[in-house]
Amino acid sequence: MSYIVLHMDKFKKEAVRGIQSHNNRERESHSNPDIDYERSAHNYDLHEPAAENYAEAIQNRIDDLLLVKTVRKDAVHMCGLIVSSDSAFFEKLSPEDTRRFFEESKAFLTEFVGVKNVISAMVHMDEKTPHMHFLHVPVTPDNRLNANKIYTRESLKKLQTELPRHLQSRGFDLQRGVEQEPGAKKRHLNTREFKQQQEALHSLEKEAQAVSAELEQRQREESALQERLQSIERQAQEAEKVLAEQTDIPKASMLNFKSVIETAQEIIERQKKALAAKGIITAQNEKQQAEIQSLRETVTALNTKIGHLKNEMEEDRKRSGVSIRNLNSTNQNLLARLEETEKFFRWNTEAAMMRNDYEREQRQEAQRKAAEQKRLLEEIKQQERQQQADKERQAKELEQQKAAELERQRAEREQQRAQSLERRPRGMGMGR
Repeated sequence: MSYIVLHMDKFKKEAVRGIQSHNNRERESHSNPDIDYERSAHNYDLHEPAAENYAEAIQNRIDDLLLVKTVRKDAVHMCGLIVSSDSAFFEKLSPEDTRRFFEESKAFLTEFVGVKNVISAMVHMDEKTPHMHFLHVPVTPDNRLNANKIYTRESLKKLQTELPRHLQSRGFDLQRGVEQEPGAKKRHLNTREFKQQQEALHSLEKEAQAVSAELEQRQREESALQERLQSIERQAQEAEKVLAEQTDIPKASMLNFKSVIETAQEIIERQKKALAAKGIITAQNEKQQAEIQSLRETVTALNTKIGHLKNEMEEDRKRSGVSIRNLNSTNQNLLARLEETEKFFRWNTEAAMMRNDYEREQRQEAQRKAAEQKRLLEEIKQQERQQQADKERQAKELEQQKAAELERQRAEREQQRAQSLERRPRGMGMGR
């Protein structure tokens, strides 16, 4: 089962503009390579904006409060909640169900903060994992601007517990994240670390599922081989029984010699075929057993690896409360630094050359990594082709062995028939 991701951040007045720029994709980000701007058209806001921008909407809401005291310069003007889960969760959802997931989350959070305080509920579909940025003005029930009164340790725990319960009641298969232990040192995972952990876990789980499916197929093949082997053993037993019952075969005479010989040869031939097939099936069964054992060991190793990774993630969740460091809070600083850097490069020719060299090196490194990845992919494909060729060769060798055995048995029958004719008394059947 997947975990709910619910992360809260607080923003002061100077950060609001940067948050809006990021959410609405007003300019291309250089700090988040996971954004696919070709898919940005699929993003959508579940909240109808009440103003032209975030700052105006916040100020309008503050004005409605009719506060006696002036708002402090360092006051929190806006709070943000990121709602998401892992990629495996969204892969099982249709686009309609994905939208319904965020609509249900938005409805629950709106009831928690108050509909008048909601600014935006932007859903991003242009990154690896869909997520929603739910933004609101932190207004208390007694109409005060105070984020600390809204988001206490107790209220956050309650929110992180009740939101997944609400979504479960709406048919979504997920659960609450691991609660942080009291006194544990809190370490926020950045977005890239979190995504890497989720993707690694998902990849291992897929691999384990594939190996398990192959193991089940091998077990079905083993069962079929066992049934064939049992059938052949029954045939051999029947042939042996018939042969034993035919020990009193009458001596060949002029009337029954041929039929007696043919009957005996038929029984012997049946027994030989059964025993030969039994040997082939037994060899196949032994090979199948070895492959099944290898697959079982692979499954065990993968499950162990998955368990270790899950334990590591559980430890991270215990330390960080399964939270993602909000990119929006850092984006403002990055944008400011970027502007300063661009100004520096515009006025410094030498620095511009250094930047060009750096960008060229980065492009070359990216090309090298792409070539290495392509080479590895080709090696994997070559291995798969070799494995397929080996399987076809083995199947061909088995068919050849079967044909050779049948030819040998036919030659033996011909030889036995010829010998029996040579031993036949001359003149038999010639009356005077």
